[in-house]
Amino acid sequence: MPRDIAPLTNALEETAPGNQTDVYTLLAAWDKSVEAALERGGGSRYREVTKEHRPRVIDLVDTATTDESGETDWTSLQECTDAYPPGVDDHHCSQVLASVVARYVIRTRINQGPDAIPEWTVDYLMEITMDADTEWAWESAAAVGWAVGHSDAAVLDQVVDRTDTESEPWAMGILEHVAFADPDAGITLLERLLDSPDTREDLTFLRSLERLLKQDLPNFPQYWEPQTELEYSVSFTEDQLDRLLEVLGAAVHPKRLAKFDDQFEFDLQRAADEYGSDDNG
Repeated sequence: MPRDIAPLTNALEETAPGNQTDVYTLLAAWDKSVEAALERGGGSRYREVTKEHRPRVIDLVDTATTDESGETDWTSLQECTDAYPPGVDDHHCSQVLASVVARYVIRTRINQGPDAIPEWTVDYLMEITMDADTEWAWESAAAVGWAVGHSDAAVLDQVVDRTDTESEPWAMGILEHVAFADPDAGITLLERLLDSPDTREDLTFLRSLERLLKQDLPNFPQYWEPQTELEYSVSFTEDQLDRLLEVLGAAVHPKRLAKFDDQFEFDLQRAADEYGSDDNG
């Protein structure tokens, strides 16, 4: 067995599915082994180790977060995230934990509604950064969008307040999840982002909404097939599509809408013709 990841290999062999105590040991072994791989083999070894073992580690943590009654053990999951907090850049566990938290946020939203999502999970996912927690964790954290409508967590306000020209990709990822959870809220978030003076990409945000035209659930977090366990469908109604085109017509110059009409699934030419004005955009 490779010496750099011996702790992880041993922990994987000894971790019993569903055993929370074993998971604490597994996370510590993951962190130690990934760091050793990075120190001894650089980025290539780091990528090799994480690619090979991350799916299994995520699944084991995921399984252990459901108690015997089938309910989410939020307390144990929070203990893990408290032990390996986001944005600190001194551990390698965010890429595992962000994925698991994201799964449970989506499951809980679909099965119980937004208010059943613990508020701490919103704070946790909002604090994940690409630099400190890896791009992998950052992509998974966009699932915070499924908490839209939570009584005690103003998700849309937080996204708009934190979005500037540097963080637009972050907002686009969350926008996609918001739209899957609630198409009306997705259109509202798009409208608010387009109205923001910090927004530069404008039409690029539409890519976050197009996926709803083709599927019912998002592609992130990876290594998870939610359609195998969740009954969920979503689509835009005709009224919502009309509202979306109205939002675009009010925010984007009609010539720009017409120019890029053939590059998007939405009818930008109609938005320009029916709702556009030369004063827009």
